[in-house]
Amino acid sequence: MVKRHLPVGIDDMAAYVPALYLDLRDLAEARGIQYEKLANGLGLLKMAFPDVHEDAATMAAEAIAELMEKNGLRPEQIGRVYLGTESALDGAKPTATYAVEMVQQRLGGSFRHCDVADMTFACIAATDALENCLDWVAGDEERMAIVVASDFAKYDIGSTGEYTQGAGAVAVLVKWNPRLLVIPRQFGVAMDSVHDFYKPRRAQFSETPVFDGPFSNQCYQDRMTEALAHFRQVSGAEETALSDRWERMAFHLPYAFHAKRIFVEAFTKEMMAKGKWSTAPDAKSASQTPEYQYFVKSKLEKAQWASSQIGNLYTASIFMALMSTMEADALENSPLEGKKFGFVAYGSGSKSKVFEGIVQPSWQSVASQFGLSQKLDERRALDYKTYNDLHLNQCSSSVHPEEGRFALHSIGENGVVEGARYYGIFHLNGRAVVKREVLPELVGQ
Repeated sequence: MVKRHLPVGIDDMAAYVPALYLDLRDLAEARGIQYEKLANGLGLLKMAFPDVHEDAATMAAEAIAELMEKNGLRPEQIGRVYLGTESALDGAKPTATYAVEMVQQRLGGSFRHCDVADMTFACIAATDALENCLDWVAGDEERMAIVVASDFAKYDIGSTGEYTQGAGAVAVLVKWNPRLLVIPRQFGVAMDSVHDFYKPRRAQFSETPVFDGPFSNQCYQDRMTEALAHFRQVSGAEETALSDRWERMAFHLPYAFHAKRIFVEAFTKEMMAKGKWSTAPDAKSASQTPEYQYFVKSKLEKAQWASSQIGNLYTASIFMALMSTMEADALENSPLEGKKFGFVAYGSGSKSKVFEGIVQPSWQSVASQFGLSQKLDERRALDYKTYNDLHLNQCSSSVHPEEGRFALHSIGENGVVEGARYYGIFHLNGRAVVKREVLPELVGQ
């Protein structure tokens, strides 16, 4: 029996990427790394890097505000804003509360009756938020939710993670009768408690993680394999090659070429099950076959180009992969209506989720307005010294303040406001202006 899926899913998306980037040629030169290994081996070309005034809250606010403005939405119409992040700014107060406070400054209105929360599970947290909001929206045709993913993937200078760094946010509008994707509530899940990547409490605060790269890759492979098997069960696709079922695939991408490396084993098993290959080649040989090369070119490559230009986005990576794919397909007038997209999410610690979306008739008119390529083209290059100073938090003022952008205004220093963060909007003089009702404790200072 064919299951009936409620018409609930992703209606629109908006992305924010910092205006500053470091060319990976400059980092390779400074670190004595062959640039070709980064560019041709991992797909790394540029690294988005936040300015002094930017953090997970400002980036989330920019993405949410753009999403709401282009859809003519007011805060009062949104029932949930759920943020997935591993760059939270406080151990108790959700980073999402700072984000919606900023959006109110720009758009007016109030999120007073909106359910606002953070979710944390490394890079998969925003996928968790999406599944949660899909369930909630499905309960009432009038409900709308915004899922936002915002992160700064920062690693120690000189570490093997440094060249994968990136920053940005993606906001997703979840509603009935969506224009982009209907998402059936059939999620394959696999979880195990491991220490492949984590951010432990330490004697001194650190923004950077403890991680084991090879172990993390193996955990990704293992959880993905288990989640793919579980998805087959819950979706009824046990006899189907998923590489055939899905017209495109969006993965969590720690680096741009990660998907095409990690899916080789699953693809090989599918080819063997279909009788296309009589013996199983090793991973390197399989990846060089015409069949796998065609699979990568047709179903994975469009998701890679944004990652190559931005770097790792942690929770936002899988959503940026979707935007990257759909914008490219919109420009090519690809016939995608009714086709299925497959999603492979992963978060260290560790958990994978596999699900799919069904492309809707209006997808192209929506995706063609993402403006992702233009945003990436309009950024400014950092020189290595400025990048280094930003990384070490040694810049006393913003490198590139932009009129009208959200910005960290100040951090409380004493008493009951110690550590409290206050945000405003940049004006031409390079200072952030904050509405007075947002700063009751600081009025007159």
